Amino acid sequence: MNHRIRAATALLALAWPLTACGSSDGAGSFERCVPEESATVSTAELEGSYEGSREAAGTRLTLTTRPGQVGGTLTTENWPTGDAFRDELGPSFSTTGTWELTRPSGSAKHPLLRLHFDPPKPELPTPDTIDLLSVGIDAKRTFIYDNADPDTCPDFRLQLHKK
Repeated sequence: MNHRIRAATALLALAWPLTACGSSDGAGSFERCVPEESATVSTAELEGSYEGSREAAGTRLTLTTRPGQVGGTLTTENWPTGDAFRDELGPSFSTTGTWELTRPSGSAKHPLLRLHFDPPKPELPTPDTIDLLSVGIDAKRTFIYDNADPDTCPDFRLQLHKK
């Protein structure tokens, strides 16, 4: 094999984990940093306590369901404040509210988790407060995350803690 092709292949192999939201374990298997977006997530699968990592470190979210509804109630701790109220409320806030699974209108996209906060101020949440999250589930893990760039590992993500 041509040395240029080998070099390009090696470089691509090194870059792949960075751009594909995952990493290789060195044995050739590949695990995403968060599972792919789920097309069939149910409210029952989302119920529980979530712990944040990376940009969401220290953030907690608890989701409970309401029978017969596609959502329920929520409790947050240290949720990041949008820029509009950061001076007034600080970098994060804690509150209660409701949540629902929603599918963007007119599309076949994956369901999203929409959070409705009981605001500490009447104006909250603002458009820059994170309130719409992707849901990723695989056999071992459940994550909710801000999927700002599907080609990179999400910086704002929370993982469900299994009991």
